[in-house]
Amino acid sequence: MAFLSQKSFATNSDMIRYFILLAAIIILSQGCGEKELDAIDEKETSVSIEKVSSISTFPGKNRVKVIWKVADNPAIKKCRVYWDDDQKWIEVPITPGNVNLEAVIPDLEEKNHTFSVYAYDDKGNASPKVITNGRAYGNEYQNTLTNRPLKKAVFREQTPEAYIEWDNAAAGTLGLQVKYLSSEANEQSLYIPYSALNTSLANFTPGESFSYRTLYVPTVSSIDTFYTAYESIKVDPLPVDNLSNYSTLVTLNASGAGNVYEQFKTAWGSNAEETPDCRHPQFGQHISEEHNSELNKYVFSFYAHVTPDDDRCSATDRQRTEVKTHSPSRSTVKAFLNDEMVFRWKFKLAAGFQPSSGFTHIHQIKAGDGTNDGSPLITITPRYGNPNKLEIIHTGNTSGTTQGKVRIVNLAPFEGEWIEATEKMKFSSNGTYELVLKRVSDGEVLLTYNSSNMDFWRTAATFIRPKWGIYRSLSNQERLRDEKVLFADFEIGKK
Repeated sequence: MAFLSQKSFATNSDMIRYFILLAAIIILSQGCGEKELDAIDEKETSVSIEKVSSISTFPGKNRVKVIWKVADNPAIKKCRVYWDDDQKWIEVPITPGNVNLEAVIPDLEEKNHTFSVYAYDDKGNASPKVITNGRAYGNEYQNTLTNRPLKKAVFREQTPEAYIEWDNAAAGTLGLQVKYLSSEANEQSLYIPYSALNTSLANFTPGESFSYRTLYVPTVSSIDTFYTAYESIKVDPLPVDNLSNYSTLVTLNASGAGNVYEQFKTAWGSNAEETPDCRHPQFGQHISEEHNSELNKYVFSFYAHVTPDDDRCSATDRQRTEVKTHSPSRSTVKAFLNDEMVFRWKFKLAAGFQPSSGFTHIHQIKAGDGTNDGSPLITITPRYGNPNKLEIIHTGNTSGTTQGKVRIVNLAPFEGEWIEATEKMKFSSNGTYELVLKRVSDGEVLLTYNSSNMDFWRTAATFIRPKWGIYRSLSNQERLRDEKVLFADFEIGKK
């Protein structure tokens, strides 16, 4: 101040006022600078920090996984992921040399979420924001899931094992978890991939249960798996019936002697056969016998030719090659009111068997007389379709007691295989019925059906009778071919 002249400052008081003003300016300028610095958001600094890249999200159960890359910059020390309008965040530290980062965002509502990712240096300077979206799944998705249905679960006694066939898997199915207790009392747990159509449970005890649940993922990139509740399935043992409960038992096996019609006459009475022999005499008898290597015995062969076979030289819109019990038959092979009976036999349809779209009956239970003896009580019939089917049909005495097609399955498993049929019936207007069709080669049950209340009587009837063979419609004749159906080991029992 020694250089200031009296022209600059007239009095000492002027100089004092000058210094006071200068000090005030300095103080004010320092105060404004601190306030401005405090107001700077660390995510909004102008310092250049590289933004993250290669960001992706992966859905989960009430959470989302976020992955990204940071620049290979030693100054970058951490990242943050923000969500819920940047009200919540999670911090991820960076270790030297690691540019691939991830964070799992927990406790999210089941909806789409927006995530903001920043990188930070050691001074708190932030990179530009990078935004991504991800979905969290929860109870809403969980409640849409159902256990994968199964087509059947049967016990195979030869192995022994429980054999399961699965229905089609729903979208998003990852697989199945199956639990059961083996015959050695060891707990077994299996993972079954979604592509599996069948499963075998080794060393299974018949009559026991297995449990299973279905695993789902909402998308292929999901970090979590969703599960249905476990469902318990009982696998019943094969029905064991040596027919010892039946007081009478009439058996008929092919003898190999060649006199087939006489064999049926001896067992079931005269004229037990119904054939197109008269229309097609050049072929000879349409029921014969042949030696079968699979059963290692003689069996009966039933033939049906598309032309010229018909129904006993009468109806030409159908053809019949059948055997039956009827009026001349002994009482032991006919059913009377309230009788309880069993019918057991084996049959084999040829591979590629071609049924009619009308009817192709291979077994019937019919009234032997009365005013309503035309309609069968029970019919087993292959049916043309896409695919072909095997139908079990019930016809009551009236339309009100008729139950119709009570069981329908695909025909393919029955083709080219010997099948053992066991049919049990109580003959009354409130009768009972049980049918088991079992593959002979491995004992697998292909079809079961039972009912505790079926109409099994006819007005004015005195007896009911069984029939076997091939009886088919000639409608859509172009779909048919010459067929041979094999039968063996007929047994008829009565309690």
